[in-house]
Amino acid sequence: MTRTTQALVVGFLGAVLLRLSLGDGYLRYVTGWMKWPLVATGVVLLGLTVWMLLRPAPDDHGGEDGANGDDHAAHDHKVPAMTWLAIVPGVIVFVASPPSLGAYLAERRADDPVAAAPDAEILPLPASDGPVDVEVAEFMWRAGVEEGATIKDRDVRLTGFVSTDENGNWYVTRIAIACCAADASASRVRVEDYDDAPERDSWVAVTGRWVEGTAPGGKSETAIEAASVEPREAPANTYQ
Repeated sequence: MTRTTQALVVGFLGAVLLRLSLGDGYLRYVTGWMKWPLVATGVVLLGLTVWMLLRPAPDDHGGEDGANGDDHAAHDHKVPAMTWLAIVPGVIVFVASPPSLGAYLAERRADDPVAAAPDAEILPLPASDGPVDVEVAEFMWRAGVEEGATIKDRDVRLTGFVSTDENGNWYVTRIAIACCAADASASRVRVEDYDDAPERDSWVAVTGRWVEGTAPGGKSETAIEAASVEPREAPANTYQ
């Protein structure tokens, strides 16, 4: 691989970062606050590409007959062939376009410890004549605090994607990330009294009431008694 090709590889990686970060594609891999650091990194890589292409070639410092100088110059213009591996992630993004994490991960992390409720006091749900929108993780926290007092006998609406288990149950599910997809964790609530399960990985809004006595941890699973299930479009950012 020549230095010119190396520069083009760096430029390709910069272009991939800009393409992802200036759209919504980056949200499949990292959290929202990383948008501008990714944009800055892409710009720096493109600037580095221009510098690498325009900088003068290294001087020839060969011996008296010039033969050693030619060999040295040829060596200076080469970079390791392993550099080609740097383009593999970018090619995968362009060709395969991996989707956001979904049911596959959630079903395999079903036994992971559930995130604890925040230290701050969990306030009652706001008064409303209709269902109150609640995040899946928040619903689970509320179910585990004060015997579910803040959600008991309240109509709520949970939005997420569908995951299943080996017993035929289905769940409204969300995935949370702190920094990137590598630290992802799943929260899910079992849907009861609605046997016609939607398609796995499809997005739904489940309206219903908390099933008293169910809560995260131990052998219990937080559950909602569904009054209605409506399809939803997946949001641009599928992570919480």
